[in-house]
Amino acid sequence: MYNICFYTYVSSIVYLKNKSTGKVYAYLNESVWDSELKKCVCKRKCLGHVDPKTGDIVPNRGQKDKDYATVKSIGISFFLGRVAERIGLRDALKQAFPDDWKLILSCAFYLSSGNTYLGRTKYWSMDNDTPYGKMFNAPVVAELLQKIDQNALFSFFREWRDKFDDSEFYMINTSSVSSHDERVKTIRFNDLPIVMVDPKTEMSIIFSSKTDIPVSYNINTKNPKDLAAIRKLETANRWLEYNRVVYVMDRDYCNDPNIDDLFRANHKFLLRAPPEFTFARDSISRVKDRIMDLNNYMMISGDPFFVMSFMNYWKGRKCYVHIYFSTDDAENEFSLFLSLLEECHNELRNNIFVEEHKEFYEKYFIVNETSSGRTVEKNGESIMRYNDVAGFLVLISNTIKSPVKALEYYLRKDHVQSNFEDLRNEKDRGCLKLYLDANYEGRLFIQFLSLILVSEIRGMMKSNALLKGLRYSDVMHEMGNIRKISIPGFKTPFYTNLNNIQAEIMKAFGIDPDLSKH
Repeated sequence: MYNICFYTYVSSIVYLKNKSTGKVYAYLNESVWDSELKKCVCKRKCLGHVDPKTGDIVPNRGQKDKDYATVKSIGISFFLGRVAERIGLRDALKQAFPDDWKLILSCAFYLSSGNTYLGRTKYWSMDNDTPYGKMFNAPVVAELLQKIDQNALFSFFREWRDKFDDSEFYMINTSSVSSHDERVKTIRFNDLPIVMVDPKTEMSIIFSSKTDIPVSYNINTKNPKDLAAIRKLETANRWLEYNRVVYVMDRDYCNDPNIDDLFRANHKFLLRAPPEFTFARDSISRVKDRIMDLNNYMMISGDPFFVMSFMNYWKGRKCYVHIYFSTDDAENEFSLFLSLLEECHNELRNNIFVEEHKEFYEKYFIVNETSSGRTVEKNGESIMRYNDVAGFLVLISNTIKSPVKALEYYLRKDHVQSNFEDLRNEKDRGCLKLYLDANYEGRLFIQFLSLILVSEIRGMMKSNALLKGLRYSDVMHEMGNIRKISIPGFKTPFYTNLNNIQAEIMKAFGIDPDLSKH
């Protein structure tokens, strides 16, 4: 694939075990060009033995600790650093957080590399080169979170917004529940007084339509359920000068008055309509017999769908209806539906009432109370009606004509929700003091920075043929395997050679693979 050479010689560390003593010794292998023999010859130098407890290379002959050879992973920082520099994220952070931007960026790198718990950064920061340049643990991160105040955030978002010359954006709403408290809303943190903590976080995030990179976010008391709430968000974001925003709304927003209001206000929207919604059911009926045609088959975000789109009218207003059918989803949905149906049937027969199942009882069962007891029958007509729409997804928009673009916008909500899920978790809540609103808002901001990096990388992977077949985790794994070896007595550090996959990743992202520039 590629022949890459950055140095006058190639080096690597080899570990050999002495069978008689059981000690493992580390040797530096150097391949150098012999001008007389006209070929590469291998030279080997013993660096020392490996400490069985720490894994460190301990030099022989009693050298001091400062003379130890060190091995650090530099690939994550090298790669993410170039990405952050290219999209302008590093500059925006430097402007808003002149004293703390290196630590903030290092925390974002930690999360972007696949880690979840921000309170567990100690050993990762010891093993990886970072912009911060030294180890940072939970107390350091907790102190940082308190410093991320509203003035600094205002400065960052203004600076970051100016990086985008888009005329159109889209907004998605998401919510996540933290695992710290799923049963009650009050928790006692060690010897602290009882603290009220809301386990649910509601957020609205605005993305660039051109790059699919997040630009800003709002923390909401609750996500928009009507036009008044949308206008409140518009007012809150007016200072960022968003000209056109497409509002991506989920099924809980879908009702006749809300759609009427969106049209009357001339707001751009993309709305998921549930199958029981009359407009959606009529649209499904219109294509149900024709949609499973190979001409309608396509892959969207890695998943197979049968897709049909057409223009329709909502009370005289033009709109686009996109209908998606997945055979896998149809099978899974109906299987889950039947399981829940059986569970509710048993509840009704045993006179057990579950509030969350009330609508299900009324819709899919016929219950009669008689002198001889209760009789429970399944409503066969309603059950078959559900089966008619299983596996279908209906999106309605007054602006998005492409079914691929519409579904990608809508599915982004799931990715964002997983990114922000469970931030106030059991492992982080105490050590990072996430019971304090200021700390939790700082934690959300760092997660937002990670989302920026992840979105940019996923977007590049999707559009680049060189990276076809690779997952995001594969990219992070390959980058994490690039290491720097610093050896006492050598002024210049040594770097592991890039393999073909690592070279392809660097090339796809337009990154100069010369690691000596790290």
